[in-house]
Amino acid sequence: MPGLEALLSLIGPAYLAYYGFTVPVMVVWAILCAALWVWNNRPSKRQSGGAGRSRSASLIFFVFVAICYVAAHTGVYRLVQHLAGLWA
Repeated sequence: MPGLEALLSLIGPAYLAYYGFTVPVMVVWAILCAALWVWNNRPSKRQSGGAGRSRSASLIFFVFVAICYVAAHTGVYRLVQHLAGLWA
């Protein structure tokens, strides 16, 4: 289930923000989550046994997914950072 692992990955930036880790740590977490998502959802792993993508198309797809992950993780990170400041 591709959506479940993406939602579960959002726990990471919430934890990192709450405990005061810096933004570069969160970006590394997001890129690792994107790499894991791309690996788990690669075309060669599907039941249909599709031909897959070229190397350049795969790289462009990974960059797009990584940008989306970094954007979503940054939003969660900033929200939790703000809320943690209110609770302190």
